[in-house]
Amino acid sequence: MLEEIIYSNKDDFEIIKELKNEIKKYTQNLEKVAVGKQFFIKYTKKMDEFITIVFKFVLKKMFGYYRPNINSLPITLTAMGSYGRIQLSLYSDIDIMIVYKDIRGYNIKNIIENFITLLWDLGLKIGHRIHKIDELFEVSKTDIMIKTAILESRYIYGSKHLWVEIQNELKKIRQYNQKEFILARYKKIKEYHQKFPLSMEPNIKKGFGGMRDANTLFWIANVLYGISKNSELVGIIYDEFEYKEYRNALEFIFRVRTHLHIITKSHKDIVSLEYHKDIALKLGYIDTPRLKAERQFIKDLLKSLWIINRFTSIHIKKLLRSFLYNPKNISKLNRITKNYYICENKIYINWHNNDTMKESFKIFLKNEFKTYDVSLVNLFYKQKIDITKKQLKDLFKKESIYPIIKALYKANKLHILIPAFEKILYLAQFDGYHQYPVDIHSIKTLYNLENIRFDNIKKIYNKLDKNHKQILKIVALFHDLGKGRKEDHHLVGEKLIAEFMEYLGFKYSEIKIAKKLVRYHTTMSNIAQREDIDNDKVLFNFANIIGDKLSLDMLYILTYADIEAVSDGLFNSFKENLITTLYKNTLEIIENKELLVLSNKRSKKEKLLLKNKKFLSLPKIWQKKVLNSPSTQLFLKNSIDEIIEIIYKMQKVKTYTYKINFNPLRIEIIKKDLNFNLGYFLAKLSYLPLRHIAIYKVDNVKYFKMEFESEEEDKWSISELIEEGFKTDEYNFINPGIKSKEFTIDCNHSKNYIALKLQTADKKGIIAFIMQIMDKYNIDVEDIKISIQKNIVRDILIINKNSNFCNKQKQILGEFK
Repeated sequence: MLEEIIYSNKDDFEIIKELKNEIKKYTQNLEKVAVGKQFFIKYTKKMDEFITIVFKFVLKKMFGYYRPNINSLPITLTAMGSYGRIQLSLYSDIDIMIVYKDIRGYNIKNIIENFITLLWDLGLKIGHRIHKIDELFEVSKTDIMIKTAILESRYIYGSKHLWVEIQNELKKIRQYNQKEFILARYKKIKEYHQKFPLSMEPNIKKGFGGMRDANTLFWIANVLYGISKNSELVGIIYDEFEYKEYRNALEFIFRVRTHLHIITKSHKDIVSLEYHKDIALKLGYIDTPRLKAERQFIKDLLKSLWIINRFTSIHIKKLLRSFLYNPKNISKLNRITKNYYICENKIYINWHNNDTMKESFKIFLKNEFKTYDVSLVNLFYKQKIDITKKQLKDLFKKESIYPIIKALYKANKLHILIPAFEKILYLAQFDGYHQYPVDIHSIKTLYNLENIRFDNIKKIYNKLDKNHKQILKIVALFHDLGKGRKEDHHLVGEKLIAEFMEYLGFKYSEIKIAKKLVRYHTTMSNIAQREDIDNDKVLFNFANIIGDKLSLDMLYILTYADIEAVSDGLFNSFKENLITTLYKNTLEIIENKELLVLSNKRSKKEKLLLKNKKFLSLPKIWQKKVLNSPSTQLFLKNSIDEIIEIIYKMQKVKTYTYKINFNPLRIEIIKKDLNFNLGYFLAKLSYLPLRHIAIYKVDNVKYFKMEFESEEEDKWSISELIEEGFKTDEYNFINPGIKSKEFTIDCNHSKNYIALKLQTADKKGIIAFIMQIMDKYNIDVEDIKISIQKNIVRDILIINKNSNFCNKQKQILGEFK
């Protein structure tokens, strides 16, 4: 039909108009074409047809009835990039390369110029390169991306005589400087994996396990073997079964990408949460009692990405072996036995190793290593699970089991070895908190246990005996395996770990510890971030759950490893301080319960102060004022050295002073007699994530400390706001949406304090508005802890009973409507 249009008797304007309509009509109905590989094939074929017709029309315009034979005209049109690979997506650029010979008898450049102009006029999204045949080799040397694109050249239309010459040039390009090209492509894919790691919103083009993994395997194989598609290496590099598994996974990614582009009407490659449901329904998923359609979809998507990454990483490494060889590493290489090597704490396996898993485990259990080469994944992938119960139990005794567990997971064998793992394979967590699926989070928890960053936690871990380290490693792997079911995952996990440890022959007392740790694995984190960790009642309840120092030590370490595995950078010094404070306070109860009555804690600190030289060097009147301070929190929250540092600052202040520290942001303000509008100051900084406020009073001097989970470094701006806070008497800050029913009041929180708890949706300016109301009613707030999880704020304000808050609570809560 298109041929009929260009060779009709209509004038050029009408022909161009009809061609434009045909292209528009086709692109508007692409949803009906197909999905996946079939879409790519049909769409690419149609674009070939349009480009060919346009070129024929240009030749008709230029030559009329005297058009030369197409093979005699020294121009060839080739497809490049995804278009050349027959992976052209809906909103991708249609990349073409026009290769020509500048024969004097033809007006070649005029033909090409008319052709490109017409393609643009017709609305085709064309990207193009134009080269003489004798330029190709030199051009390919200028840039790795250009070389890659040229190597993907596919014939569309034009002179086949010239195409033969192009293929000869492509062969020269492939053979030139192979090592540099291959290592550059290998480096690039590793950079993409760093930039776009696997997540629950994966980048399916450049990210881990995406299309770029498959492309990289093809590019390297194309240079080394001159192949036109990866299937040509079946039986040479890989077998039919693993290639079929890989192709099915890649086809799934192709289908997902097609639907993503159709749904978003754009060239998106990140499968964002907002599109999961629509894509799932397009792919035919339906809700089940256990899993929603979108959960089933993302599970299959993550599985496909892992399959692609496993296949490509194994076979890219096989192809790269000779290029990665470095003779300097020979001296570092430790051959532990035939086919097994360790170099700088990394295990390498001979690619032709045919040992059983049972035989391999005998070697692994005798040797320590911190990481693994992909050759270990290849070994596990080929092996059947035949290890003994004793070998599996002994695995958890190793100093570092993470590399074996991770390699088993990547080889798709971990859930066979540990059946409890199967239910959480590729199980996404869309709770606004976890960055990784359950399986990866569990393995990362194990990694964090073996690679503790904080010295105080590491010290406690190192003091555990081998048996309790073994139990803790099992707990780290099992702590979230109860997820994906209707029941509470803590209780399900408790049953799963008991069954596993009974199977391995652990003692009842050992299983009891593991069950307790799994059941309460989130308790320490929740209390540290949501409760007053200096309150007797909170601490005694927690201590009663934990029961003994060993369980507390193990839970403390597990809590760290678990939070660290939630997302990169989540466990920072602020969170470390919270759980460490809770650990120390609870340990004090466990070791000597009577010490933790609040009055005794303050009394103990006061006695220590009266023995301290720095404190005794203060004027007697000021010592008396400190000891008579209504701010018991000053004594509960700080060490003796910290108390002295604070009261020295308070004693020296004339009118007011302040200090600003960064990374993270911490602000100290001390004032004497003057009013400071804290509500105004907090309102102005409401764009920053506030996490804690402490307020202490000694005589007529007030000390404020505000801690933010932020790296804000605009010191001048913050200083200006502090100055304004001393000058601004009133500031009517609007209620950000807090309701009185969202507060819980405990007037008997402790001997000296009232606890005011707030649970509400996260909004800017919550604390600023609350402090404005507290100032209005002369309420002395001494401590504020702010916790935000899953967009829910859980704040706790510690209020001095001398402020008479409980008698004023009706009027105060009336301000929150």
